[in-house]
Amino acid sequence: MRKSRQFKSLSVISLDEGREIGRIRDLVINPQTSEVAAIIVQRRGLFGEQKVIPYARVVSVGNNALTVQKMANAERITSLPNILGLVKEDVRLKGVRVISEGGAALGHVEEFYVDTATGKITAFEVSGAPGEGFLGKAVMPAAEVRTIGKDILIVRNGAEESLTRSESKLAGSMKSLKDGTNRLVQKVRDIHLPGEEKAGPPEPGEEPEPPRNGKNGAANEAEPPEK
Repeated sequence: MRKSRQFKSLSVISLDEGREIGRIRDLVINPQTSEVAAIIVQRRGLFGEQKVIPYARVVSVGNNALTVQKMANAERITSLPNILGLVKEDVRLKGVRVISEGGAALGHVEEFYVDTATGKITAFEVSGAPGEGFLGKAVMPAAEVRTIGKDILIVRNGAEESLTRSESKLAGSMKSLKDGTNRLVQKVRDIHLPGEEKAGPPEPGEEPEPPRNGKNGAANEAEPPEK
């Protein structure tokens, strides 16, 4: 699963020719099937043309590149009328309002997650504001979505109950980090150099060792009075 912004600017490589086709400029959304239908690739060069690759032709999506089988998988958009129709529809999920079937405002979409193997949209990152369903950011499963519109995302009534707060995940991670740091500090405190012993109270009948100073560790001695 990958955030949509993590696709942007990925290099697109053909496996058969071992060449770079270009870099990803945008994703084409199919609102009817809730998936990425295609990727728009910007060719290199000052006047590099744009090509389109249907997502079904994607072989793999890595951290640094997206791969397809061959150069011919990237076509002119006019050669793919179905994709051309979606491009003209221009559905952009980021920024659209999230409204329940009952008319409750839950916030707006800040990001969405894509299954890299299929192109299916799996979840939405929703941000709420004062007067809306909640404050802060949360992740909502795509199964809660009823309709993807150009301006509004319609979700089922009660969808707010499935929201996973991003703050909770962050707080949990910070607590784990803090606990780990505290354990490390305690271990360091318990380590002693060879021959060192922990300072403790003197045994009964034993006089405490006088404090030492100086480089040679000699005991302090009273200085003779000045003449």
